[in-house]
Amino acid sequence: MNSSFPLRHKFLSIVLLIFVCGRACLHADPAVYREFYVSPSGADGNPGTQAQPFKTLTQARDAVCAASPQMNGDIVVYLRGGTYPITAPLEFGVANSGQNGFNVVYRAFEKEKPVLSGGVQVTGWSLDHDNVYKATLDRDDKLRCIFVNGVRAQMTQADFQGQGAWGTFEIKGDEPWADTPGKTLDGVRFKASEVQMFANPDEVELLQAKVWNFHILGVRDMAREGDQTIVKLQQPLGAIAATMRWNCNLNPKGKFTIQNAYELLKNPGEFYFNHKTHALYYIPRPGEDMATAEVIAPSGKGLLRITGDSTEKRAGNLVFTGLKFCYDDWSLFKVGDSHGATGVQSLAYYTRFRSDGNHHVNHYAICDLPQGAVEVRNATNVAFLRNRFIDLSSGSAISFVNDVTNSQIVGNIFQDDSGNAINIGHPQHYVADDSPLFPKGIDGVCANIKITNNLIRNVSSEFKQEEAISGFCTQGVQVLHNDIASVPYGGIFLGWGWGDNHLQTSTVPKDNVISFNRVVDTQKVLPADGGAIYVLGEQRNGQIENNYIDSVGANLYPDDGSAYWTIRNNVTQPHPGPDAGHNNKWLFIWTPRCHDMTIDNNYTTLTAGELNKGTHTPGTNTHREFPFPAEAQTIIDASGLEPAYKDIALE
Repeated sequence: MNSSFPLRHKFLSIVLLIFVCGRACLHADPAVYREFYVSPSGADGNPGTQAQPFKTLTQARDAVCAASPQMNGDIVVYLRGGTYPITAPLEFGVANSGQNGFNVVYRAFEKEKPVLSGGVQVTGWSLDHDNVYKATLDRDDKLRCIFVNGVRAQMTQADFQGQGAWGTFEIKGDEPWADTPGKTLDGVRFKASEVQMFANPDEVELLQAKVWNFHILGVRDMAREGDQTIVKLQQPLGAIAATMRWNCNLNPKGKFTIQNAYELLKNPGEFYFNHKTHALYYIPRPGEDMATAEVIAPSGKGLLRITGDSTEKRAGNLVFTGLKFCYDDWSLFKVGDSHGATGVQSLAYYTRFRSDGNHHVNHYAICDLPQGAVEVRNATNVAFLRNRFIDLSSGSAISFVNDVTNSQIVGNIFQDDSGNAINIGHPQHYVADDSPLFPKGIDGVCANIKITNNLIRNVSSEFKQEEAISGFCTQGVQVLHNDIASVPYGGIFLGWGWGDNHLQTSTVPKDNVISFNRVVDTQKVLPADGGAIYVLGEQRNGQIENNYIDSVGANLYPDDGSAYWTIRNNVTQPHPGPDAGHNNKWLFIWTPRCHDMTIDNNYTTLTAGELNKGTHTPGTNTHREFPFPAEAQTIIDASGLEPAYKDIALE
């Protein structure tokens, strides 16, 4: 056992406590320049006082804008309890930021519970036939999920075996979504005896899980050819998915899930929405009474946007605390005439066609990130403290997309979200932020971000390739004391760039820390590759220390090209399963292109269960024993939420 652990842990705890309870939380700063109040029962014609509050957050934001140039203390906007409907994302720019070194704080009033909701309530349910209920929803596009009494319902779906490719789709190469010319499949064949002709094929989706990535592809039409049903893909996303490399490509002879057909409506907890007739159908689960059930359909396309003007003129000095964010909506990527989400890895999705499917060329311009419920760009000193991000539909709950610095995500709850909890950065940040290679809108590396004491459960439920916390080419990101459980793929991912391409020597990522986290029950859907803690690329001064991992598959996975990490004092409990592939390991270093890492004093339950083919990556003092000794139990007990944040698990 490293004798420095207790002192180091105490030091980090003190630093974090000072950081969180300082100015951003306003606990240590009594100076308040102005106070405004908002209430769902208020009126925007009011002065925004406690007795006469505003009704909307936009009105409060605009009042702050008028007052902020003269602020000589913090401005606090108190949100009273109740629901604040969000029909379009709340926009915060430079003019809405804290000025003169002070913060603008949006916080819950006392112990009240304000809710920022993009959802609409669906009422008027009646029995349609058998056990299927029907209601009307005024909406003109596809509905991807609903929530009944706070529980997510599922689009209709069933599994079928593909019988091969159909047709040819040709790409000239001059389309706005194409890097090269090429040709590929235009659809997938199924047995007609298994897949019937659906009445509304343009609402149907094809889903396919690969080794570490996941495809959701829209259907444009269906046809019958002899004893086969032809499912024609929306293009060009179908072609993009079919030509991806590294076994990420769509397999037309593989297993598919067909989703969102009325004809598949048969199981409790499933729904189908016909956007042409506005008819919503649902089969209740046991105990659900549709006469009294609260049914919410996500509607608002995102909830919050913080966007500065440039790397020189950032938004910021903004704090959000004690709020609940829920029920936003995302219609997936729109590329040409197609909608879908075809992922290469983690939060990176293909949005352009290349015949070779190689996303490493052309500065990752064929990759992009999904919509975040909360998105932040060109900003500094932004804090999300003790909020709840529940029942979200975006590809990420919080995404610090570009040029976000000196900010924090602390003490939040993320639960039952379609996408991951937290993302930092973009794949295109592998070059420095003064490089002319940055495309428009991606102009600055994210740096000095604290992600600490967050409780994360059942995220990435729809976009299954996404780790709970992800970060690309970042600097000084600290992922500390988070409690992560029950996710379809990995728990924590940091890094970008592989050892067999030109990105292996990127000097951008550095000083990132993954420590004192509790990561359990990961890789529930995609167990054959990836890791509970997965890193990639060269990371100077990187640290992976004092984490507790209890999961299927690889527990600690520095992938191709990883270098300069210190991996020390971790406790791992791998649970090999029949589908865990080659990653039944507590440590998985599969190539000599991983190099120059310190791996020392780690604990595992496996007597073997280690692969280390790295260069200058010796493993020393590995303790293979169970029950764990007292030193390992000390690490386990110190992992996850710190005492000051354990109360969030009770909310």
